[in-house]
Amino acid sequence: MIRLLGRYFKENKLLVILNIVFVALQIIIQTVFLMKEMKNIIDNGVGRQDMDYIIHSGIKMIVFTLLVGACTIAASYLSAKIVAKMTCRIREDCYKKVVTLSPQEFSTFGESSLLTRTIADATQIQILVINIMRTSLMVPIIIVCMLVLIFRMNRLLFTILFIIFAITVFILIYLGARSKPLFEKLQGKIDYINLLMKEKITGVRTIRAFRNESLEEEKMVKANDDTYDVAISANAKINFLSPISMVLMNWAVVIIYLASSSQLRAGMASISDLLLIFQYLAYFITSLGVVPVMVNLLPKVSVSCKRINELLDMKARADEEEGNNKSTEPVKQGEITFSDVIFGYSGATDVIANVSFTAKAGKKTAFIGTTGSGKTTIMNLLMGFYEPTFGDISVDGVSLRERDLDEYRKSFSYATQRAMVFEDTARSNITMYDGNVADEQIEEAVKAACFDEVIDKMPDGIDTKMAPGGTNISGGQRQRLSLARTVCKDASVYIFDDTFSALDAATEKKAREKIMTMLDGKTVIMVAQKISTIKDADQIIVLDRGRIVGKGSHEELLQSCDEYREIYRTQSYLEEGAK
Repeated sequence: MIRLLGRYFKENKLLVILNIVFVALQIIIQTVFLMKEMKNIIDNGVGRQDMDYIIHSGIKMIVFTLLVGACTIAASYLSAKIVAKMTCRIREDCYKKVVTLSPQEFSTFGESSLLTRTIADATQIQILVINIMRTSLMVPIIIVCMLVLIFRMNRLLFTILFIIFAITVFILIYLGARSKPLFEKLQGKIDYINLLMKEKITGVRTIRAFRNESLEEEKMVKANDDTYDVAISANAKINFLSPISMVLMNWAVVIIYLASSSQLRAGMASISDLLLIFQYLAYFITSLGVVPVMVNLLPKVSVSCKRINELLDMKARADEEEGNNKSTEPVKQGEITFSDVIFGYSGATDVIANVSFTAKAGKKTAFIGTTGSGKTTIMNLLMGFYEPTFGDISVDGVSLRERDLDEYRKSFSYATQRAMVFEDTARSNITMYDGNVADEQIEEAVKAACFDEVIDKMPDGIDTKMAPGGTNISGGQRQRLSLARTVCKDASVYIFDDTFSALDAATEKKAREKIMTMLDGKTVIMVAQKISTIKDADQIIVLDRGRIVGKGSHEELLQSCDEYREIYRTQSYLEEGAK
């Protein structure tokens, strides 16, 4: 926690120092000057019945009060600025780290946990920093000032106060430390609730279609109950902090009152001294009321800082590649070679094994196979989202391990299996915010993907704002937008990962023919479930359970590959049945 907060406090060092200065001035003026002036009024004004002295001291107190107010305003402004800047930087750093993670690294945390760390955990830190900058910063200064002033005035009362204060602090730290493991468990429960909520929102249609609302409700209720139990256990350990501290400090007041009355009777202390000490004591105890709040927050924030540090400290592949003299040479021809590639996801057996092939530059290579045969995995490996366990992937003769992935991906245009639509205009979705794309290039891409038919019906044409996730257009229309985005980019290699599946036969044929004509002479990689989509490819690679079982043209595979013939027979049968 200290390392994380220290890092961001250091970035705002000047503002923090100024804030401390104004807080210290506020307390020093209030204690050393303002409260001491009350003692002077009693000793010199009331005791001597000197009205002029009382008026003069009253004016000085008004000035001191105005100075305290000015310092409070300045400290409040600075603290608000520090908190806003720190929270912004924490979330910005978390976001920057997340976008550098590969899918393999992303899955280490999970989407729900990353959201919780970036939003909820950052908010916990924000609450702590607000308390530190506005109130808690005052506490150590007040405590030190009060103890020093009381020590100088009365050693006996100082000893009583110091002993009970030390006992109180020890109890607060002990109970706070015991609650920390429970707060770690609580944050994990919150991650799980976020995951369940995401599933319910994204899968609401499936849940309703299978009438599983009651089952999903039971799962959510159980998760909430578990979280509730952990939250109660965690908070039960720290909710006693405030009453315990108040009871102990009030007992300190009682003992100090008894001791001071004895001193007063014995003539060892004056009334004005004791009144000033009681003022110091009241100020001391009032400020100490903030301590249980901070001790309450510290276990929660400690857990949040640990979780954010885990994310920020993770050495992503993108970070490791910086400064490693990776090749920034762009892909020109686009000849792709897989050499005995083996890969398996974390905790799983090999998804693909001994995959070797060459996709010729300027040619169309297609992949087909049953669900789970490894088609999309090969695309992810080609894009550098994952690194092969064994074997090598090279493009234009240069291994991916030797390439700068940011520069490498600039030479690719990738239509993912899931058509992603961002909450922005159709134009921005197609150009991906590249302001250098000409209108003619956009228009050509839109027509090639048959998305012009959709744009013509939109209220603002291509400048119509899309709903989050593209919910204001159909699945097939989202897929056409994804195709337009892919062909709009000027790249050396184009990848289409099962991106024609949601189109009807007539639209698919028209879009595919236009796109292939537009990309003539470019390296094209296609993944498809239907043979009709890829039968014209220069090379078709058949996958089964992560292994290549056939390579060749459509006609060659019909003669040599049993798996391909089976797919063709099944799909031909379906087509005949549909006629």
